[in-house]
Amino acid sequence: MSFQKSVNQMDLQEFRPGIRSTAEFGDQLVMACMEIDPEKEDAGHQHPFEQCGVVVEGKIEMFIGDVRWILEAMDTYFIPAGVLHGWKTFDVTARILDVSAK
Repeated sequence: MSFQKSVNQMDLQEFRPGIRSTAEFGDQLVMACMEIDPEKEDAGHQHPFEQCGVVVEGKIEMFIGDVRWILEAMDTYFIPAGVLHGWKTFDVTARILDVSAK
């Protein structure tokens, strides 16, 4: 069992240019807190596990399959296994709490 600081106080490290994150790894799950700079984009990817999360702060456009949606603070998402998905940020930083299976 692990208790963490507030997502607003976590020590984020550079994951990719413009994306900082930290993650907790369990036996079955990964919980990642991410901060994504403005004007960044993931054109799409897929993986064999489910993924879900909540936007903590900011604004992000996500697509899951053929559906696109603009998410803001406290909006949630669920991505089925094997479905193409991606995102783009706008003019503000997006902070996300993301959970996926290992």
